[in-house]
Amino acid sequence: MSVPDEYNNNPLALRAWQDGYEEGLYQCNISVRVTLWSIVVIFALLSLFITAGCDSQYRYPCQDPTNTNNPECKSPICDADETCTEYLIEVPHETKSR
Repeated sequence: MSVPDEYNNNPLALRAWQDGYEEGLYQCNISVRVTLWSIVVIFALLSLFITAGCDSQYRYPCQDPTNTNNPECKSPICDADETCTEYLIEVPHETKSR
């Protein structure tokens, strides 16, 4: 009983063929395809859930550069909860030349 060439590179199909299953290679190819598609679908769903929370909103209103002149972003109103623009955004200091 010679082993068909198509079973040489697939040990699962070879084992199924040796056990007497006529469609050993076909069944193993289907299970490999189902496994690969399952991995792709799971990866796509995970990527969707991970990026679902991403949004282009600011956590605090004073982080938005367009709100820096609003009264709630000026001292003393924002000092108590430290939501002033200078607390939330690192503003580079000007250096004076000598």
